[in-house]
Order: sequence, then C-alpha cells, then structure tokens
Amino acid sequence: MQNKILIFYVLMVFLPVFSMDLQVQNKSFDPQNQEMQTFNSYMDVGYDQVLRPQFHFTSRKNWLNDPNGLVYYDSEWHLYFQHNALSVKRGIKSWGHAVSSDLVHWTQLPHAILPYDNGAIWSGTAIVDHNNSLKKQVGDTKTLVAYFTKTNNNGFYQAMAYSLDKGRTFILYNEGKAVIPNQGIMKGERDPKVFWDEKNKNWKIILILGSNERIIRVFESDNMIDWKKAGDFSRKWAAECIDLFQLPVDGDKNNMKWVIADASFDYEVGQLEGNNFITEGSTLQGDFGKGFYAAQVFNNGPDGRVVQIGWMNDRREDCPYLEQKMPFNQQMSFPADLSLRTTPDGIRLFRWPVAEIRSLYKKSYTFKNTSAKAINRKLANVKPELVDMSIEFEPGSDGELNLTVRGIKISYGQLIDYKNAEKEVDKIKSFTFNGKSCPAPLINGKVKLRILGDRTSIELYANDGATVTSGYEFDIPKSLDIKIESEGNVKINSFVVNELMSSWSKN
Repeated sequence: MQNKILIFYVLMVFLPVFSMDLQVQNKSFDPQNQEMQTFNSYMDVGYDQVLRPQFHFTSRKNWLNDPNGLVYYDSEWHLYFQHNALSVKRGIKSWGHAVSSDLVHWTQLPHAILPYDNGAIWSGTAIVDHNNSLKKQVGDTKTLVAYFTKTNNNGFYQAMAYSLDKGRTFILYNEGKAVIPNQGIMKGERDPKVFWDEKNKNWKIILILGSNERIIRVFESDNMIDWKKAGDFSRKWAAECIDLFQLPVDGDKNNMKWVIADASFDYEVGQLEGNNFITEGSTLQGDFGKGFYAAQVFNNGPDGRVVQIGWMNDRREDCPYLEQKMPFNQQMSFPADLSLRTTPDGIRLFRWPVAEIRSLYKKSYTFKNTSAKAINRKLANVKPELVDMSIEFEPGSDGELNLTVRGIKISYGQLIDYKNAEKEVDKIKSFTFNGKSCPAPLINGKVKLRILGDRTSIELYANDGATVTSGYEFDIPKSLDIKIESEGNVKINSFVVNELMSSWSKN
C-alpha cells in the first residue's frame, strides 16, 4: 500500500488526465456519422514493427490504456479498452475491442462504443444478462450490457449500452443519458463495476466518488435500469478503477472470499456483507513494478475461472513508442489466472500466466539438478527473442544468483526495504533489475522465479505468483544470450527455457 503518495498521485495523475481529455471534448461527435469509427484505416498496419510486443495485446494503431468491459461469452474472451481512435497520444476516448478464443491470439474488431454529445467514453465493465433482466434478449443469444463513465464538463455520469450480437455492436440505452447521475461529491465520479449478487439475487454497481476518504458507493437494481443507492463504504488507499470479484480459498468453492482492488493494485480480501466490505487482514500490494495499472478481471469466466489483464502504463511524453514513431502506443499485461491461497502470513492473492501460453512454445529446454556452468554450456546457441522461463534454486545461507535474459541482469540476494500494511519496514530478499525489485523470501529453503520476456516488457512471478513485478524494458538488447552466474553454495534444482512464437502469426 502506498498511502503516503496518494495526494501526490491524485494531483499528478488524475488532474492532468481530466484536463487533457476535457480539453479535447469541445467538438461534438455524433455516433450516427461514425466520425470516430476509424478502424478501416487500421487494416494496413501489421504487427512487425521493431518495438511491437509479440505476445502482449496492442492495438493495431493508436493509443490504448485501461482494459474495460472484460467479459467471457459463448467461447470468446472480449477485451474492450480505453482507446484514442484518432492518435497515438492520449485524447478523447472510445472503447476499442478485441476478441480471443484462447487469451493469446487476439483479433481486433471495429471500435465498440464511440464518443457522443461533447464527451468521451471512459472506463467501465460489461456483463452477460444471464436472466434477461433488461428484457432485450433476442432468441437464445444473451444480451451483453456495458456500463461506462460518460464524461461531461458539468460532471461525469454513468451510462449504459447493450449488445444483441455477441458484443460486436452496442446500442446506447436512452440515447446515452445517465442511468446513474452524478452524485454531487466529485466531478470525476467514475469507473462503474457491475456484478450479479447471487446472495441477494440482484445486480450491483460500485463507483468511486472521491473525497478525503475515497467513498465507494454501492447501487442495486433488479432491471439494470433503475439504480438505487444501497450504501457507502470507504478506503483511504482507493484510487480509481475499483474492481471487486470472488475467489475460492485454496480451490474450495465452499469457502469463497471477495477481493477488492484499485487501479494501483492495492487489494484487500474479505466479505461483502450487505453493502459493506469487511476486510479480513491487511491492505496488500498486488504488483511491485511500475508497469501495471487499472487491471480488471473477466466477468462470467468459464467454470468460475477468474482471469485478469492490466494496462502496462507509460505516460511519458518521450515514451519510446512515440520516439520511434510506432503506429501504436502502450500494451496490456499478459493475461493471468488469479487464486487465493492460504500462506503462513494469511490468505494471499496469487497471479499466474494463463496456461494457454503453451500454444506459443516453439522449443523448450529443461535442466534438473545441475550447475550454472553446465546450463550455460548447453544454452550457448539458444538466443530467444521471446521467452517464458522458470528457475527453482536453493541459495543457501549466503548464495547469490544472477540471471541474464534479453540483456537484462536479474539478481537475487539483496535485502530490500518494503513497507507493510502497518507502515513498518520489512527487509525481504528480492530479485532486482534496472532499479526494480520483486520480493521473494525463501520457502523451505527454496525460491522460484518465472519470467515472461517480450520485446518491450519483463514480467516476474516469484514463488508461484505470490509476488509479481511488471515493467517496460525498451532497450533492444545487443545479445539475446541466456546466462546464469552464481556465488556461494547455490543449488539449481530446475531451469526451463521456452522459446515463444509470435501470437500475431495468425493475423
């Protein structure tokens, strides 16, 4: 949790974004004339640019940020996202759209929800109207319903649109007017999270309303149109893009817990009781890097599966995507399955790359109970551009290990200061690289690390996903050699290198 920077965060991040998007809202966009439907111009753009990520989602063209409306229906994963359809820089937002059958190979479709009435389409969520509450279902195809923040110079409000064709096109409900008007607490009230409350058999929406206590307001409805305030609770750590979802503890579906998280991925585990969230434990940190923001889980995942995608954010005006004149800007994190597991410190959220990544494996190299020298010798001619690699080792009392991948040296053994929820400093052995770190304490004398390396990013998953660090790494390496160096009494139990193909080979 990073409470001490909350005020700075609000001033430096929220206000510039508000100002930038509102400044470009002076032009009226009529959804009927399709002025913002620029997707036809995207089809001449391929996925082979020097900085184009090869297994992380990017738009063919232009700027993207927050994932929105993540929902699974009829064997398709729908990824909607904040998208400036006119520029590679931030600006007026629509909802872009991509679909996948396996969370790895994505097909981008025409923009889903376009700006209208002097405003933009900001973040929100989508659900499957499983019981036809909206009364719009045609035949056997369920209605997909999206709730989003509509920006307005007089104060943001929450609007709704629905789709009768499996999410390809959306119809604005009541011409896009408010289904939840601005509550008068903060101009930028936003980011509706919509979900079905099985216990109370109704729909609920939560909104972040701001103020010093960061009010989270709960609304409920039976028909998805008429929303009534049900209650408020607050979290001082809460920023924007609040997500709320359920997971079984240790896979036990008779022991379900709720997880609440914000854009910076502070999170709490507990219970949703009535219209209040009762935390069981402390506020925890879900990602230790600088490149993971506004994550959202897919609603309606098959067999209760909970999959998360975040925006790997780099808001810099001199971002290398812009400097090197890429036709696109920004990328998503690789999709990950979420789980709750019991640990000696309590129940914790674990994050792990989806198993479907195996469809990209081109060549694999596996080593068991061997030395760094032997591994280096056998991998001398292995130079993967894209990699999914894992290591398990025992560092002993004073051992250190250095692993080089994509030209980046990742070191284990340094004690790093981390502040816990009680604001006390814990020194934890960590992986460190390029000014970033990922805590990885020993578990039964062992430590595990998994690395996903793409052209512009590195994601570290330590100890089976107990801690994760996500970040951009833009420097193109002079060498793609993989190398292990160790000092002290280090025992390498296993080392696996998987070379990956591009996920864009089908596009």
